[in-house]
Parts: sequence; C-alpha cells; structure tokens
Amino acid sequence: MTDLNKKVAIITGGGAGIGKAICLAFAAAGASIAVADIDAQSAEETARQIQNLGRESFAIAADVSKEQDVDLIFDKSLERFAKADILVNNAGISHPAVSILDLDPAYIDKVFSIDYKGVYLCSRRAGLEMLRQKAGCILNISSIAGITPLPLAMYGPMKSAVNMLTRILAREWAQNNIRVNAIAPGYVLTPLIKDMIESGQRNPDLIIDRTPMKKMLDPADVAEAALYLASDSARHITGIVLPVDGGWLSDGGWSAYNR
Repeated sequence: MTDLNKKVAIITGGGAGIGKAICLAFAAAGASIAVADIDAQSAEETARQIQNLGRESFAIAADVSKEQDVDLIFDKSLERFAKADILVNNAGISHPAVSILDLDPAYIDKVFSIDYKGVYLCSRRAGLEMLRQKAGCILNISSIAGITPLPLAMYGPMKSAVNMLTRILAREWAQNNIRVNAIAPGYVLTPLIKDMIESGQRNPDLIIDRTPMKKMLDPADVAEAALYLASDSARHITGIVLPVDGGWLSDGGWSAYNR
C-alpha cells in the first residue's frame, strides 16, 4: 500500500464526493488530514471518519475564494500539525451545460472565484510554507472539461486555467523539491452528479455509452490516482495533468462508428 505515514495533508472540498474519498484514502495510507469545506457539517463528518481510522484530523469551515479563509486554513493546520506536506485543491463548483447565450452571467464570478481563484490562493499560501520546508506536493483536481470542449462555457475555461497554473508552478518550484500535478476526472458519481442526473441535467445512459470503458467513475477511482501522485512513488513526476476518465478523451471520433 502507498505510504503517507507522518505526512500532513490539507484537502479543500473534503466534505463530500471526490474530496472526501481523497481524505479517507490519504488517512488510510497514514496521513494526518486538515479537512476544509464551505459546509462545516460535512467537513466535521469527514474528520470524524478519519479519526475512526486512527488518524489525526480536524475540520475547518472555509471559503477558498476568500484570502482570509485560506490563511485561516493554513494557520490552523500549522498550529495543529506544524507543517503542510500536501495540498489537494479539490473545492469547486460547476454550472448548467447550456449555451453561453443562456448561461446566467452570475456564474462568471462564482466559478472563477472557486475554481480558479481558490486554487491560486491556496497554492500561493502552500508555496510559501513548502518553500520554507524545501519540500511539498500540490495536487489540483481539474476536469476533462479543461482539456476537451464540453458545453461548459465558464467551468471548462477555468479548468484549463488550472491546468496551465499547474504547469507554471511545477516549473517554478521544481528546484525546491515541490511537485505540482493535476488530475482531470471524467464523469464521477459524486453527490453533485447524482443530483444532476436526478434533476434531468445529465443523462447517465448517454454518458456511459460515450465512455469507452462503459462505466462511470467512483470517487475512490480518483482518490487512488491522487494517492499515487501525492506519494514518494511519484517523486519524479511534476507538471502533469492526468486524465482519470474511463477512456473518454481517447474516444476521438470512434463513437461515430458502429464498432
């Protein structure tokens, strides 16, 4: 099993879905976890589950789009654990898959603030601490929407920006033993996607039919990839954007043929 023994991880959006799965996977591998989420109750529940695994954890309610909240996350983590080995930038929001002509302009600021500004602010603060430590790992949860053009006119471009920020920071901090990578999940059965399916915003049959492996992902599938990239097994890997998508990006034009 991948070892994160004695490591400290700060995980944003850790109250549910992919973030919660990453929290539990990292804890099972030996890490202590600071669980940050805008929903205090869900963060507390994740922290309790981690403690039940015999690992140290605490929860903090925070909005990553606010610099003072980001500082609070790190200040409390450093007060509790004295270091920050790993940052997982998972907090994010999406919006309806509609034409730009129909998308509520309010999503411009909402999605920018959480999906890009939040990653920027958390990475900046983590960089300050990791440069002092001369070691660290930052992992950004991006999306296939940042690689291929899906009908997500604000979310997709922000995830593309996260991918580029990942590469920029990886290059800037490589000589300081700080690695920065991203994971680009495909369609994952998170509570958010389940709600979209139930409300008719997403058709699971169309998603599965378009996915070469004919399955939707589970949050644990992304967590396993995150665990590898955060571990010393990936000590020479930096600046990559790793798709975890059941082959979605590899489809190309194959789905147009009867094969």
